[in-house]
Amino acid sequence: MEKNALAKKTCFSNYHISNIENGYSVLGIETFAKICNALNITPDYLLLSTLKSNNIPQNIVNKLNH
Repeated sequence: MEKNALAKKTCFSNYHISNIENGYSVLGIETFAKICNALNITPDYLLLSTLKSNNIPQNIVNKLNH
């Protein structure tokens, strides 16, 4: 999703979205939830695609990444 569309769907400014992307703003749980809802994904999907945990079976990680 384009940054402008994400900003519009979450009611955040493009500037705020950009700051989150670049690590200049701390991402709170409510903001994280709004972004997940706007992207139509679950929080665990977003987290598991970036975090590598030894507690997650590889077949689940593989399915999430496809």
